[in-house]
Amino acid sequence: MHPLLDRFSAVLLDLNGTFMFGQDRFGRDEDYHSTYRGLGGQRLSSEELRAAIDACIRQLNRRYHDPASHDVFPSVAKVLEELPETSGRSAAERELVERVIAEHEVGRVPAEHAAALECLARTHRLALVSNVWSRKELYLEELRRSGTLDLFAALVFSSDGSSIKPSPVLFDRAIAAIGVTRSEAVVVGDSLPCDVAGASGAGLASVWIDREGRGPCAGATRPDWTIRDLRELL
Repeated sequence: MHPLLDRFSAVLLDLNGTFMFGQDRFGRDEDYHSTYRGLGGQRLSSEELRAAIDACIRQLNRRYHDPASHDVFPSVAKVLEELPETSGRSAAERELVERVIAEHEVGRVPAEHAAALECLARTHRLALVSNVWSRKELYLEELRRSGTLDLFAALVFSSDGSSIKPSPVLFDRAIAAIGVTRSEAVVVGDSLPCDVAGASGAGLASVWIDREGRGPCAGATRPDWTIRDLRELL
């Protein structure tokens, strides 16, 4: 085990880009309509569906990068309810579009990262603190499939409320749920603005996963430690 972990009894883990990969598949080459039809959708054409999803992702991205929205972040369902592309559709049709977005947002947990989490859970209390746009059900399914769901003493998904990292709200929930002090917990994640800056704002130590080894950009909050991969903690 990495010696830095000797200082802590709990690890607060980010999800996407930390131990889940292949997420956020919203590029021009994605076949949304195939996913839609697989879920039973029939009414929307491929062009209508793509226009709706593109508009929704643009709106979510705009709010995601606006500090004023970090504690008033809308749900996917709320955005679809307000967009011109989907506001006139039935609630059932909007739910189908929401499910397509969720299917393309969720990633996979590789076996080697699942094994790393299992090792960490033997010595530390683990909590998940994750920014996700979609409802958590598909994420729970993937955590269950990978055998990692029961390794966490607490699961904090941003889509359960209206706050997103770097707001301290999510970190506060995790700390309260696992019953440790701030000095006993360290945040591990791959995002400087969300995980590292969020940890700093919440009074927590941080480990940044710098996968490409580029180092922090100018003006970014500096992590307490830097690694290239979660498995380095072992």
